[in-house]
Amino acid sequence: MEIILIISLLLVLTGILFFLIRLSKWILRNKMRSRACLALLVVALVGLSVHHLFFKNMQFIQSEVYPDLYLIKYPEMDQKVLHQAIRENVIKHLNSGVLRGKKRAYIKENSIFFYKYYKALPFSIFQDAGTAYFLENEEDLGGFVTEELGMYSKYKLAEFYYAPCKPDGTLYCGEIRYSNEGDFVKSESLFNLAIASKTAKDVNAHVINPAFDDPTGSDMSTD
Repeated sequence: MEIILIISLLLVLTGILFFLIRLSKWILRNKMRSRACLALLVVALVGLSVHHLFFKNMQFIQSEVYPDLYLIKYPEMDQKVLHQAIRENVIKHLNSGVLRGKKRAYIKENSIFFYKYYKALPFSIFQDAGTAYFLENEEDLGGFVTEELGMYSKYKLAEFYYAPCKPDGTLYCGEIRYSNEGDFVKSESLFNLAIASKTAKDVNAHVINPAFDDPTGSDMSTD
């Protein structure tokens, strides 16, 4: 079956390449066609640039399978702005009361994960599906094609582990660990976070790097 798919893909690619060569020769035979093609190319590039600069706003997409997983589409290049948005989303998530649901494999602690949205091209038959796979699907650790979120470590943007604060167990405290291209950047502690309908009060943060001064006294190890 795989051999048939490979042969079919090669035939399709060969056909596309042959068509592009013939089209290029046809365009280059005539100056008017060449100029028109160049003009269309410039317009397309300008349009793509404008769309990228002004219409690609950062989006947080929550997984339908794992409530504690968010994929970020078009993340801000400015790390300070990105980290602030993640921090605000953590507070919003806790305040919404969305705390129960499926957990990722091997994750036992209360946590929230943020990954960059990535989806493989449709014709990439032998490529991993991408982080977008986990918006509607569980991790597949033992199937024909393995799909585990841990495979996409370079797309991880942040992870937040939390537990009840001491001495007030009605509020939560925890640590956000930010990453960039798979590398740890810094950590940030959040205190006195409210849950569900309660209003967040006295939410203080301080940046620490790299050790976490755990306000809860509990072990908040990461995966």
